[in-house]
Amino acid sequence: MSNVPAVSSLRPAELIEALLGLLAAPRQDDFHHRYSELVQQLCQADGVVLCQLSGADARPLARVGDAAAVDALSQGAMPALWAACQTEGYVHDTISRADGSPLVRLGVRLIAEQPTLLLLAFADKQKAHLKEALVRAMLVKDIRSAPAAGAGAASDTAASPEMLELLALASQVMQAPQFSQAALTLVNGLVRQLGLRQCALCWRRGDEAELVAISHIERFEKTSPLVHEFQKAAQEVLVVDRLVEVPAHAQSVNIDGVEDANLPPAHLALMQTLQAPAGLLGVPVRDRSGQTQAVVFCLPEREALAPKDINQLLLMLELVLPKLQASRQASLGWIRRWQAFMLPHLQRLLGPGQPWLKFWTAVGSLVLLILLLGRFPYSVEATAQLTTDSTRILTSQNDGRLLDVLVDMGDWVQEGQVLSRLDTIELRQQELEIRSEMQRFQAEEDKARAAGALADLQVSYFKREQSQARLKRVQYLLEQAEIKAPFEGVVVEGERRNLLGSSVRRGDKLFRVAKVENLYVVLQVPERDVRDVFNQAHGRLVLLSQPGKEIHFRIANFVPMAQVKGEEGNQFLVKAMIEDPVQDWWRPGMTGLAKVDVGSRNIGWILLHRVIDTLRLKFWL
Repeated sequence: MSNVPAVSSLRPAELIEALLGLLAAPRQDDFHHRYSELVQQLCQADGVVLCQLSGADARPLARVGDAAAVDALSQGAMPALWAACQTEGYVHDTISRADGSPLVRLGVRLIAEQPTLLLLAFADKQKAHLKEALVRAMLVKDIRSAPAAGAGAASDTAASPEMLELLALASQVMQAPQFSQAALTLVNGLVRQLGLRQCALCWRRGDEAELVAISHIERFEKTSPLVHEFQKAAQEVLVVDRLVEVPAHAQSVNIDGVEDANLPPAHLALMQTLQAPAGLLGVPVRDRSGQTQAVVFCLPEREALAPKDINQLLLMLELVLPKLQASRQASLGWIRRWQAFMLPHLQRLLGPGQPWLKFWTAVGSLVLLILLLGRFPYSVEATAQLTTDSTRILTSQNDGRLLDVLVDMGDWVQEGQVLSRLDTIELRQQELEIRSEMQRFQAEEDKARAAGALADLQVSYFKREQSQARLKRVQYLLEQAEIKAPFEGVVVEGERRNLLGSSVRRGDKLFRVAKVENLYVVLQVPERDVRDVFNQAHGRLVLLSQPGKEIHFRIANFVPMAQVKGEEGNQFLVKAMIEDPVQDWWRPGMTGLAKVDVGSRNIGWILLHRVIDTLRLKFWL
């Protein structure tokens, strides 16, 4: 039996040491069980199943953790899970416990003498921890027997203490909520872990590179000379698509282990600016498709990085790149996200060289071709109003003050309906005085008749007749004090708020009443567009009260004199006959927007004829 202590009592650092010791020690009977316990503790999994595959059969080597989670891990065919791991080295899906609660299953293909699969179960709420657990499991996936003395180490990057420190840094980067924080955490952590003087991260944008983070600098000017030098050096790495290492005072450059006497000028300029005492290292970071997406620059403090450190750095950067890509994509605006989505498609369709220039050139050529050759129906816009000739203007028949106004503009009225009343108190007093005079003259006439005074009888009779005429006039004025509708129609002029209580004189206009019959449209066409309108042209009218319904009309005639409409300029009145049946809700005076169809025009002319006309007027072309 091994001397490894109980897993539950181990701290994270002790867990690492225990795993290293277990992998390096000779194999014992409980190796797989102890390995599974340590991996469960390292990855903080609910359950672990370690199984070995032989054809279609899967033999469990160890089962550790919660019994329900371990049972759920065995769901499905193990060969299918193994096949899914062949491409990426891992697979994950969602399974359920016996009680129906969900679990996330993570499968990792281990490096062993026989095909071996490591299955880990996590609660559904631990999804955010899945990437970190995958990184930890990938670092201990080599479970081959330790080589004999003198045969060499199994792996320089499998689970060394330096690699575990980089693992902790990768975990911090993955937990950063935003791309800027993740990038700054990465470069600051690499400076600390690798003993660097400075570290920077550049991100690929098409064929160029953009500096996104410099160690210990939260904000920097993107137009500064140092930023430009970093970006130029990153472009050199993108061009060669290899790791570039330039030693201090070098006569040649090391590109992926191959000496090259052609020194990269941007790297040398950057080294001179930063006064790098131990050279400069440019590390490309590739995605799953093999394309370089980022470049990390490392400036060692005293001596160049060892090959082992570079290998560990490459592994850690490969692990954190998917998280950085996702954060970068989320941090971009919708235009940049669209560009990032379109770029690979354009490169595949148009070639890798200047894809956006080719794309916009093609789009511009297509637009220009459409403008020159395409035609589109053209309409002249004008304000319009429903009008009828069956109207009557109602005026005041005498002087006075409007006591009551019973209707408002837009109201429907019946024939004989009272629209307004004048104040008649003075006329009523005159009527009483006249009736009193008539009674007095009647009494004098009776007295003269009784006395036989014919002359006095005639005088009293004529005075009474004169008062009778005055009474008829006052009664006529009383009748005219009420303004009544002459026919059934709608009030198109005359607002209650303006008329109520106002003083009027005889002949002042109070109301205009119109019949809802023989309606037609009056258009006010701007002077600049009247040249395109012709007789019998068809059009459409949309009223403000019902913008969803169109009224079709046909141009009848023009009024050959322009009317000045203030800032709107000169406008011509055009009369049009309505072709649709009259609707009950139509009212004279309703306004809206009309479009007169004047045929098809060239698309370029439609878009530019206003500008062309302005230039012709200005320069007399």
